[in-house]
Amino acid sequence: MNKKSWYKWHSLAGIKLSILICFILVTGTLAVISHEIDWLANSSKRVLPAVDSSNVNWSAVYKAANAHQRTNSIQSIHSPIDDWFAVEVITVDEQGMRHREYYHPITGAYQGDGRWYNWQRFFRMAHRHLMMPTIYGTSIVGVMGLLMFFSLVSGFFMFPKWWKNFFRKPRTQNRKVFWNDCHRLFGLWSSWLLLVVCVTGVWYLAELWGLDADFPMQQDHIQMGQQDPIMPSQAVFDKTLARVKDYHDMQIKAVLMPSKRWNTLIFQGQNDTVLVRDRANNVIFNPLNGDYISRRYAQEQSLHVRISEAADPLHFGTFYGISSKIVYFIFGCVLSALAISGTYMYGLKLVRQHRELPIKPTYVWRQSWQGMHYGRWLSLLLIVICLILTIILFTNIVAL
Repeated sequence: MNKKSWYKWHSLAGIKLSILICFILVTGTLAVISHEIDWLANSSKRVLPAVDSSNVNWSAVYKAANAHQRTNSIQSIHSPIDDWFAVEVITVDEQGMRHREYYHPITGAYQGDGRWYNWQRFFRMAHRHLMMPTIYGTSIVGVMGLLMFFSLVSGFFMFPKWWKNFFRKPRTQNRKVFWNDCHRLFGLWSSWLLLVVCVTGVWYLAELWGLDADFPMQQDHIQMGQQDPIMPSQAVFDKTLARVKDYHDMQIKAVLMPSKRWNTLIFQGQNDTVLVRDRANNVIFNPLNGDYISRRYAQEQSLHVRISEAADPLHFGTFYGISSKIVYFIFGCVLSALAISGTYMYGLKLVRQHRELPIKPTYVWRQSWQGMHYGRWLSLLLIVICLILTIILFTNIVAL
């Protein structure tokens, strides 16, 4: 295909659903720093002055969390996201609703609580599946990933010798040239991130439709005298906590309490294996007496599992803590600007085809809006559905 044909397909992939694409990019960019947004919004999450988050006093936190419960049961305990974050304890009430509680990582002192559906959940769920049932929402977002991937590939074919333009200053001789140069510059600098999020996004879609990877079978159930799971006593918890290092070289990141899904005590964490979620490493104990049951090493998993585990750290930039998240956030903003500038350029092209129209921003955006045709209504419909579901979900939680 020639340059003109590539431009046609590039515009078709990026313009018709550009409102929805921009929404997905913006929510994804904010999802990268969503924990930090919650840190700002909820003072209970803050630990100031900061402490070494790798030295969590799990015993003190578990003791304080147990003492604080009246009717709720502890579901899991999670280490701080960073040194200035509190330990997060997830509890479940009698109606099965989840809640968050925050404890000081060193003293174990209770600092406050928070709703399950916070900013982090909103941005993550809105970006991942538009608040819809996963099978539908993730499929829609995955298709948008395919369109963005095609836009990325076609963009390189449109601009020969694109590698020479990374440091080229946008020309200002007229509006069209300026925005064309800005769009090209945004695209070049954010292309690496667009490639990463598109590939991982398409992988999520493939997992949803049958390519998901499963860990090898692991014993997580034991024979108990009663049907309901039994929480470990403080003595048993301390015993298992001391024995984790005997069976694994990981740093503990989460503790999963016995539940109907598994009736054992599970410690999860990270070791030197790169690009894996906390669940890739674990040690499992009997919650009644603290006896060792089984363990999992991330480095021993199959290639399929390793690819699956790498998707989240790569997609959201969590693999190097706050440093990598800042990089992802900055280039995510550039990527969002790429979508906006592309839409504006499309409007400029249509305005220039109608010489009688003055080149004003309002006319340009109007032409872009009209050029989206039915795609604009589909985009708005899906976004409105997402926001309505958000209101319903959050209102129900607030009312409880």
